Amino acid sequence: EAAPPTLVLRDYHVDNLMELPGRAGVAACGLLDFQDALIGSPAYDLVSLVADARRDIRPALRDAMVERYLAAFPALDRADFLAAAAMLSAQRNCKIIGIFTRLMARDGKQAYLQHIPRVWRLLEADLAHPALAPVRAWLDKAVPPALRTAPQFGGPP
Repeated sequence: EAAPPTLVLRDYHVDNLMELPGRAGVAACGLLDFQDALIGSPAYDLVSLVADARRDIRPALRDAMVERYLAAFPALDRADFLAAAAMLSAQRNCKIIGIFTRLMARDGKQAYLQHIPRVWRLLEADLAHPALAPVRAWLDKAVPPALRTAPQFGGPP
């Protein structure tokens, strides 16, 4: 069964979560940066959390979080959900590579460049899913693996 659309924050990662004192359980988790929320796939926020662009997540923790999510929604078709997660994560990681590059090129924010190699690794993992084989083939031609690094910016013209 396909997962029904739900509220998606689109920027769901540890930096946008805060502990609310004096509360327990789910009520203890506050959410920041939710102004771009919309209705979408429940897989989107999960991949945003477990494939963080700014920090490495241990594979065992990532896998446990995905398994816990799937266990909480037993009606979900596991294979379909994981395919959707790979597709959404790939789209998200392509977008992040572009945004981080733009932040450097346009705004001079060099700190974002350090995260681009991680995001390329995340994208590579996404593209290993069989559903993304055509996208992987295209990307291998358009951006060969040797070029999948943080972009290099020269000095002033």
